[in-house]
Amino acid sequence: MASIDGLVSGLNTTQIISQLMSVERASGSYLTKGKTESQTMATVLQALNATLTGLQTAAKAMIPDSITKASAWTLATAASSSPALATAAVGPNAQTGTATFTVRSVATAGASISSGSVGSLSSAVTNGPVLLGKGTAALGMASIASGAQLAKGAHTLAVTQSSAGAALTGSALADTVTIDAGSSTLSVEVDGTPTSITLAQGTYTRDQLAAEIGRASGGTLTASAGPDGALRLATGHEGSAASLRLASANAALGLADTSTVATGTDAIVSLDGVATTVASLTRGSQVTLGGANGDSMVFTLSGGLRAGTASATVVEVGNGASLTQVVSSINGAGAGVRATAVQVSANAYRLQLTSLTTGSSSDVSLGEGAFPQGLSGLGGSVELTAGSDTLLRVGTGPGAFDVTSSTTTVSGLLPGVTITAAKADPTTSVTLTVTSDTAGIANKMDALVSAANSALGYIADKSSYDADTKTGGPLLGSSLVRDLAQRIANSAIGTSSDLPSMAGVEVGRDGKIAFDKDAFLAAYTKDPAAVEKTMTALATRLSDTAKAAADPISGYVTGQINLEQDKVKDYTDQIASFESRMTLRQQTLQRQYAALETMLGSLKAQSEWLTGQLASLPTPNSGKN
Repeated sequence: MASIDGLVSGLNTTQIISQLMSVERASGSYLTKGKTESQTMATVLQALNATLTGLQTAAKAMIPDSITKASAWTLATAASSSPALATAAVGPNAQTGTATFTVRSVATAGASISSGSVGSLSSAVTNGPVLLGKGTAALGMASIASGAQLAKGAHTLAVTQSSAGAALTGSALADTVTIDAGSSTLSVEVDGTPTSITLAQGTYTRDQLAAEIGRASGGTLTASAGPDGALRLATGHEGSAASLRLASANAALGLADTSTVATGTDAIVSLDGVATTVASLTRGSQVTLGGANGDSMVFTLSGGLRAGTASATVVEVGNGASLTQVVSSINGAGAGVRATAVQVSANAYRLQLTSLTTGSSSDVSLGEGAFPQGLSGLGGSVELTAGSDTLLRVGTGPGAFDVTSSTTTVSGLLPGVTITAAKADPTTSVTLTVTSDTAGIANKMDALVSAANSALGYIADKSSYDADTKTGGPLLGSSLVRDLAQRIANSAIGTSSDLPSMAGVEVGRDGKIAFDKDAFLAAYTKDPAAVEKTMTALATRLSDTAKAAADPISGYVTGQINLEQDKVKDYTDQIASFESRMTLRQQTLQRQYAALETMLGSLKAQSEWLTGQLASLPTPNSGKN
């Protein structure tokens, strides 16, 4: 039973007000309908823009980049004659061609191991910080040690200028050189000291003669034969303190200049950016480097210094630390080295250090005195595995050259091609062949046609009319999308100067674009330049059409989306205003009906009072005269 809230009138005022408000609210229904329609249209157009963006992306893949010139037309594929030795991957700018080489070596990580062992993993092995070097041997440092002070953590060692010995170059030699009694003596002054070197008599090639000079000098001199056939002599002592002069001419060796005094080249090496010039470098000599904030390091030379960068890390360990604790501390130091305690025999453990990177500069070593003899039998570190680069040798003749990499991948030999070396085999040649990837190009063309059909299909679906429900899609009758669909179809039809149909792209009777991959491949094989020109023009037209419609700033579909979103905002504001008016109207009706109840209540009270008054009057006695 409906509630009666008109206590005096007996009227259901809540229901009356509700019905009156329903009638008044009906006048604003067009606002809600308009907002819903605009929201739907904005959503539909945003989805259309998404398909057009996909079309533009697919089209751009077929258009050469203005800078790199990369596109689907530059797609290539690489094949290796020996995949077990080397494979190749092509990038977007790969160029067709071939390269033949041998894999001389594959990059490996350097490793070292302690020279001695301890009987227990828990035995104390050190009383303080441990200095860990990585890449120092590649710079020419035989050993490293902390100076008077070296802060905890990582430090950088950099040789920015390689040292060199004093050098003299002669004139070109014949392919073979005969050394007899009259030419077997090489007289030079090394660092101002007269030195006589006696060569073994015989007939030599230029390289053999260079090796004989090095042998006969006992390492005082090194020699090499240049590409021009000239002999080059250099002192083993490097730096500007080294000097070399030819004391007497030797025609057989092509050496005649006795007046020139050659000097070596200094090394410039830095510790944490603080540079030191080293003027005299010989095997076994020590160099002290000063760093920032009073830090210093001392290293022993293995010869000269060579340009490059290495690291030295001071690993903090406590007094009396065990081998297990040292391993844990090194692994937690972030030095690019993995430490392992290896058992080499019963009750014998050694410390193994392995670089986490590969290459000839991945050697790992411990600083001197890391494990004091009186405390531990671990001793210093010795090389376990030499770090090596990947080396590919191209050719076998005089023009042969090497390509190296510190990892197993090599780039640069063929433009846009990355070679991965898998196994070294100096006796087996590997031939890499890079050819145009016609199947990949066809797949990109297929993707472009599919993207165009996706846009056309979406437009057709949203523009359709359902005869059963007698409803049309949100884009039905839209000249904007009708024109867009026509532009996409016209792009595929082409012009008199470029007809995509000649390479398998045609517009069917159903309005869809068809792609015949076999026809495309046949046409491309026959005349790749003509097909590329025609299909690039097609892709450009489609890209321009999609951009004109879907550009996030200037696209006309984007503009329509913005218009519909503005309508939604306007409708929202109007609905809010309308609701405010309806709320006021409802409050007015409620006050009016409340006033009516009050008035009726007052009238009823008066009526009841009058009735009571009348009832209290004396009744006339009808029996009296």
